[in-house]
Amino acid sequence: MSDKRVQFDFSIAFTNGGGLQGQGFRLDIDGDDISDEALASYIIQDLRLLMVGEVVILNKTIIEEPHKRQSGTTDMELTEGVLDLRKVSQKVEDLLQLANGRTLRVVSKAGESYVIRRAAD
Repeated sequence: MSDKRVQFDFSIAFTNGGGLQGQGFRLDIDGDDISDEALASYIIQDLRLLMVGEVVILNKTIIEEPHKRQSGTTDMELTEGVLDLRKVSQKVEDLLQLANGRTLRVVSKAGESYVIRRAAD
C-alpha cells in the first residue's frame, strides 16, 4: 500500500476571537480517505490548538506521496464526530451515551471546545 496524504484548505474560528487559515496544507493519513470531522480533529491536535470553535475544510484532495513523519506518529486518537451545543440541546446522559465507544469533540454553548471519551474500564 502506498502512502497517502491529504491536501486541503481550512479555516478555524477561535471561541475567544480571531481565526486561522491555511491553504494547500498537507497531512499524512492512514488509509485512502479521511472525513472532514476527523481532519478537523487532526489539525486541532497536530497544531495543539485551544479554544477552537468552527472548523471549515475546503478543497480536500487525497494524494499519493510518501509520508513525512516517522512511523507511528500518525496514529493519534482522532475524534469520530463533533457535537456543537450552540446548535443543538443535549442532556448530559445523552451526551455520555454518544461518547460511548468513540471520541467526540464537543463545542459548548460558550464556544469552548472539549474532547470527551469513555475512560478504559
